[in-house]
Amino acid sequence: MAATATYSGTRHNRPFRSSPPKIIRARISHLRTRVRRPLLFLAATAARLVEFRVSSFPLLPVPRRPARRPLAMSTTAAPRTVLPPLPPSPTFEEVYAQLAADGKSRQVHSTSAAVGLAAVGLPLFAVVLPLTISYQLYVAARQALTGENVVIDLPENDPLVVTDAVPMLSRRYDLVLLGATGYTGQLAVSYLAKTYGTDGKKVKWAVAGRSRAKLEKVLAEVGGADGVDIIVADVNDRSSLHGLVKDARSIASTAGPFAKYGSNVVEFCAQYGTHYADTTGETGWSRSMILRWDDAARATGSKIVSFCGHDSVPWDLTVHFLAEELRTAHGDELVECTCVNELVGGISGGTVATALLGMEAQKATYAIDPFLKKADGSISARRTKVSNPALISRLSVAERFRGQWQGPFIMAGVNGDVVRRSNAIVEEGSRAASVTYSEGMANVDFATAFVNFFTLVLGLTALLNPLTKGLVVNKLPKPGEGPSAKAMDRGFLRISGYGVGSQGNEVESVIYFRSDAGYRDTARILVESALALSLDSDILPAKGGGFFTPATGMGRVLLDRLKKTGTMFAVRSKQ
Repeated sequence: MAATATYSGTRHNRPFRSSPPKIIRARISHLRTRVRRPLLFLAATAARLVEFRVSSFPLLPVPRRPARRPLAMSTTAAPRTVLPPLPPSPTFEEVYAQLAADGKSRQVHSTSAAVGLAAVGLPLFAVVLPLTISYQLYVAARQALTGENVVIDLPENDPLVVTDAVPMLSRRYDLVLLGATGYTGQLAVSYLAKTYGTDGKKVKWAVAGRSRAKLEKVLAEVGGADGVDIIVADVNDRSSLHGLVKDARSIASTAGPFAKYGSNVVEFCAQYGTHYADTTGETGWSRSMILRWDDAARATGSKIVSFCGHDSVPWDLTVHFLAEELRTAHGDELVECTCVNELVGGISGGTVATALLGMEAQKATYAIDPFLKKADGSISARRTKVSNPALISRLSVAERFRGQWQGPFIMAGVNGDVVRRSNAIVEEGSRAASVTYSEGMANVDFATAFVNFFTLVLGLTALLNPLTKGLVVNKLPKPGEGPSAKAMDRGFLRISGYGVGSQGNEVESVIYFRSDAGYRDTARILVESALALSLDSDILPAKGGGFFTPATGMGRVLLDRLKKTGTMFAVRSKQ
């Protein structure tokens, strides 16, 4: 008999067993999916190749398990003011003018560069592409026929028994930074020391990792070796995680890839009632964590918020406040949203490792998409259609971008998934049955669009081919490496958002991150997210525990923190 689909905080995330005919049909369906993936790649849907995606599945009844008794602790704390006052809201013109005032400029590629890339790249692409498709077809057939499972699986562990939980208001640390010796982790240490000091007067924080010596070296570089505590913890040694989470109000984690190093930490936070924020862009892993630990987090009051970095705070907040502007200014509901990205940035070895892991992992399947699970445990009826551009085309969403071209943005699929979850969580009170979300990368001209697009396509084609993968990987940053300080100074992210309501009202927004958003500002976003969870719990939009997105878990509280520390944001009805 087929197993019934349930949401459980302790059950292992495995495909549901079924009868042999259904298994055969499922494997045929899986083969079609794996065959379709490289073909979609020809259409340059590059973002879909580096993320964990889950298709839409039919909704099934979800039996509800009895709620666990919450831990005997208070999970709220009075808000503390440790940042400067909120700056005046800038005008749209001021936000757009700030890019030039900061001495930054958008990326431009010459026509000769585009012609040269085409002359060299197209013949190479013609050779590599057939080999890549053949290999992907072979892998798909092998997995479908043999049932080979390459999912990054979650180990079965002994049930966690919490006997030493500390009441939230009595916990020693406002924030514990896990992964402080990694590239983004070191940036977060630097930001914490510069913004909040190391003496504990503004924020009491600690760092955690496997090596005390490495942690001491990182702290010595920011002058905090004597004022910041060190917690030695190995994410794969469960016995060391009690000391990591029990005395912390929130954990801020940069220790990825999270499918390899994040699961035990999320479990312990959910069971101890400790808040948690991370910088993952791994939607498949996040789904498995919701499936396993959402019930536990709701019972203990733990707020688990992933995607608290470049992926996907800027886009999640953009959509959230476009919808809010429509409701407050027009009494309307958001039904369509378009985001136009302008950015300059680099890549780190950790991001490369996560992307490679995502390419190698088989897509998990669920009877019900965990991203549709609402804060109360029920299943949302609201759907979000993600419709990102697959090819380069003229950009016509607004007069501001007249004559420019758009192309695919590599993280648009991840951002769309996070927006999908936010829309599902806030279903209550919404008259709109569905929302359409689109996101693309703005390019100043066709030559720039072609170079960016074709470089991405060629690189990903090579990464998916075992004969050329090693050549590409050797040229990419290794774990612990990333953009230089000078490169991050040149970096920025600006997102123009455009929303349409069910009654035809239009709103627009712009958010501007004035440094490299992928790393330096990701460190800032993560720290402010974790502090919002630990210091501002009484004024957060999310009440109680569970898994939230940045917008639904922290909303304006997080936006205000980012504005106080450098981000510029404006929203208005479209003129």
